[in-house]
Amino acid sequence: MHNDFIEQKKVNKEHEDIVLFNRATVLTKQMVGLKLQVYNGIRFFPLNVTNDMLGHRVGEFAPTRKKPIPKKKKKK
Repeated sequence: MHNDFIEQKKVNKEHEDIVLFNRATVLTKQMVGLKLQVYNGIRFFPLNVTNDMLGHRVGEFAPTRKKPIPKKKKKK
């Protein structure tokens, strides 16, 4: 993402989330405090950027697979 776009979002203080389809985007200092919507191939995951996330890629915080649920055994 371009720094001009990020700064414009912060100055306008728009309450709209930024929608991202590119999971390879690296989180930078300029993005701290922004609300993102990250697409995982099925739906969008909300993401609030914090200092701990700096340097990581956006896709790390939007899982693409469902967690396996163990089947319940039938009682006889």
